[in-house]
Amino acid sequence: MRKNRNISDTRALVNVKVHPALREYILSVNAGSDIIVPMRDSRLWGLVKMYLEPIPSDYRPVLPDGEPDSIRIALFRTGKPVYSFPEKKILTVHTLYRDHLSETGQRAVSKHLMHHFKQTFRAYMNGALSNNPELEIADAIDEFCSDYHIENEKITLEMLRKDWYRFRLRCSNGAAIPVENSDF
Repeated sequence: MRKNRNISDTRALVNVKVHPALREYILSVNAGSDIIVPMRDSRLWGLVKMYLEPIPSDYRPVLPDGEPDSIRIALFRTGKPVYSFPEKKILTVHTLYRDHLSETGQRAVSKHLMHHFKQTFRAYMNGALSNNPELEIADAIDEFCSDYHIENEKITLEMLRKDWYRFRLRCSNGAAIPVENSDF
């Protein structure tokens, strides 16, 4: 956590509004910090970089400790040329000048992170129910929420149960599920 505090002092951060349960999950897997430091070659960094734009004139600065309904992502200092397929030319994205995520970018990043949350949830459920056949689905969901410090007010049991049932119907062939996300 100390390491992430230094990052907030030395690097620009962008805010991303996320679901409360996703924020709790990120705090749990990220040593209690809401600052994600993506790897330079990760999909998350590519996604963030794609939606960076200059700060709008009506932008309200964020508190140093962040907001309760969002997470923060550290930006790399970059000015490397990037090829743009729609414009068919090389563009340069300078994070010194582009250090704000648009609403569309925030939704895309939040969706990406939610995908990893669901991946972890499904892998957890698959392992818990496979290794302990007498365990009820509701109890496994409660254990997942307990292990990842997700409060019952932040997410509903019914939401996770429906996701698990839909996943089992869609993927009933018993294919392997990726266990953890290495994207942040």
